[in-house]
Amino acid sequence: MNFPFQSPALDRLGDFLSLETDARYIRAWQPVFIPGLLQTPDYTWALTEANPEVLSREAADEIVKVRQERRRVFEESGARFAAVIWEPAISGPMPSANVHRDQLAHLIRMAKQPNVTLQVLPHTEWAAARVAPAFVALSYAHEASPEAIVQDTLVNSVILEDHEDMAGYVHAFDALRSAALTPDRSLTFIRKTMNGIIAENEES
Repeated sequence: MNFPFQSPALDRLGDFLSLETDARYIRAWQPVFIPGLLQTPDYTWALTEANPEVLSREAADEIVKVRQERRRVFEESGARFAAVIWEPAISGPMPSANVHRDQLAHLIRMAKQPNVTLQVLPHTEWAAARVAPAFVALSYAHEASPEAIVQDTLVNSVILEDHEDMAGYVHAFDALRSAALTPDRSLTFIRKTMNGIIAENEES
């Protein structure tokens, strides 16, 4: 894909970015963080700042810029996106009440888009949460099986394209969706969590 700027972060993610840009159906499971395509700039910055492999403010700024460009490209593409997020990633502490509130408000906005499906996996569903580490499955037709599985490391992304390997991730995602709250109940949970943060902030 062609980004309107160049950076080392782009070079490291080149293959993944090309796959992500062409995808028509993206499925994401995230037990710890908000999925990258749904992150606000401040949330991404907080994660980047805590990464021991990011050694300068300039490098952190590049990562935030790349992720927001990825988000823009996705939002303009109309690709279908389905995500399951474990409850601790939603309700757990974030760097500040403002970052937390703004991030959840953005999730609510995105969940209302016709091409986006968000589900929250309750924290009590720990057995389901253990079926797989965080991953993104990329398909090039709306209902097709994944043609690539992507997992993040501290410094880059690992891409799996073997069909036998990918089958396990398909089953894992189906199990996660079955154990998760429905999209409507997930939206209610996210909104209730956000409202609780506002109330706490006002009391302090």
